Amino acid sequence: MSTTTAQDIKERVASRLGRLVGFNINHVAHLMAKHVNRELLKTGYTLQMEQLPVLFMIYFSTELMSQQEIANLLQKDKSGVQRTIKTLERDGYLRVQQDDVDRRKNNVQLTAAGRNIIDRVVQSAHTFDQELTSKLTTEEVDTLLGILNKIARNLEN
Repeated sequence: MSTTTAQDIKERVASRLGRLVGFNINHVAHLMAKHVNRELLKTGYTLQMEQLPVLFMIYFSTELMSQQEIANLLQKDKSGVQRTIKTLERDGYLRVQQDDVDRRKNNVQLTAAGRNIIDRVVQSAHTFDQELTSKLTTEEVDTLLGILNKIARNLEN
């Protein structure tokens, strides 16, 4: 019987995939999500990082958005976005209302608690970003952002 440890597996994965950009971006994204979720829990937020994009779309929109529009903008399936919206509504961050003109459409808006939580999360995000980049120079941060933006543009095409 094999006694392969988690460390053995991590080392094998790193040796085979460690030079792949996509693998490393995904790995860092996973680590960041874990960190952010822990911090959200510590501060008492009833949020997960995966829910934040929905809140941000609504917060930064200048008009009411439907569930379908949010799903389209986030390039996520409607059912997943609906589950997230239901949870955020249950927790008091969102209000869902049927559209006055098109009864098939549900519009989503932030509650006062939703606006407040996003203001606090944005503030926390700036603090986290400072911690994340504290050991990088301004030039390194600029280079990293430039490269990530270039990769994103390549993937969007």
